[in-house]
Amino acid sequence: MRKIKIGDKQIGQDETIFIIAEVGSNHDGKLEQAKKLIDIAAWAKVDAVKFQLFRASKLYPPTCGKILTLQGKIDVYKFFEQVELPYRWLPSLKKYAENQDLIFIVTPFDEKSADVLEKIAVDIYKIASPELNHLPLLQHIAKKQKPMILSSGKSRLFDIEEAIDLIHRENNHQVILLQCVGNCPAPLEDYNLNVIETFKRAFRVPVGISDHSLDPSLIPKLAVACGVSVVEKHFTLNKKLSGLDHPFALEPDELKSMVKEIKKVEKWSKKKKKNFLNSKLSYKKILGTSQKIIAPSEKELYPGDKRSIFVIKDIKRNEKLGKNNIAVLRGERHFRPGIHSRYFNLVLGKRATKSIKKYTGLQWEYLLTV
Repeated sequence: MRKIKIGDKQIGQDETIFIIAEVGSNHDGKLEQAKKLIDIAAWAKVDAVKFQLFRASKLYPPTCGKILTLQGKIDVYKFFEQVELPYRWLPSLKKYAENQDLIFIVTPFDEKSADVLEKIAVDIYKIASPELNHLPLLQHIAKKQKPMILSSGKSRLFDIEEAIDLIHRENNHQVILLQCVGNCPAPLEDYNLNVIETFKRAFRVPVGISDHSLDPSLIPKLAVACGVSVVEKHFTLNKKLSGLDHPFALEPDELKSMVKEIKKVEKWSKKKKKNFLNSKLSYKKILGTSQKIIAPSEKELYPGDKRSIFVIKDIKRNEKLGKNNIAVLRGERHFRPGIHSRYFNLVLGKRATKSIKKYTGLQWEYLLTV
């Protein structure tokens, strides 16, 4: 089993569990709040603090509409616009984290953001679950020859295999794979933790868990008993703050407690870990099967949250497709998904068979074949 080096940390079997405190967008667009969260991560004694670097225009069509969240209905596009992490913050946040012995990790959601991160010399790139099938982005990042953490929520085994094969074709073999349930919050019984062993055997890479459940530490503890090398969990200053990720994130004391629980289980013998996994009937449901499936709570999200090719400008009949008028976006649940991103380069230069309105999922029937 390959081991991956991140900064001064070794990730893999028989190494200390690597714990990532996920800020996500919980900085709420405030630099001082972002720094407070880094302070909390250091106080809780995690190994890394992680942010997300996205631009709403590179994520969704502006007309993607509203969705129902724990805090009521929100306009998806407007929300993501409001919590975009400014590029100019990155150098100071990275320095601030590293001064507290934290590894600074960022999830880029588009190629330009990945290039900005490369300029500040990040040690590793994280790929979010909905971007696992954004193959142009994965290829772009793989070429940088840095380690990559892949989250696998809302994905099938084939999706994961295709992503890892693409990264390997760029001669990058520094991959860490996280089991994840993409719904937020995620039901405990959807976690299917037995798939951790499947990942290890199928891909021969370090495996971890990205936990979106409401329980502060149960999934991390069970995952450590199952043999993960990485644990990732969202955290916040206060669950009552306004925003998508605050309600299911850990508050500071919960984050610190989770780290202690992980360290405790990590020291157990194999026999004690096995007994723990078998100690309750409810744990058997969480362990699930060894198959990687779309979890019940993900089924409604799967078609829209995954990336596909969208038209971003009105296209006239017989007009050529190019990077100026098509892009790889999430559709949310209000759009018919477009062609898979694996065909992005193939459709470049093709001509439209008819006029296509912007923010439409591109379909094969819209294209000439010659």
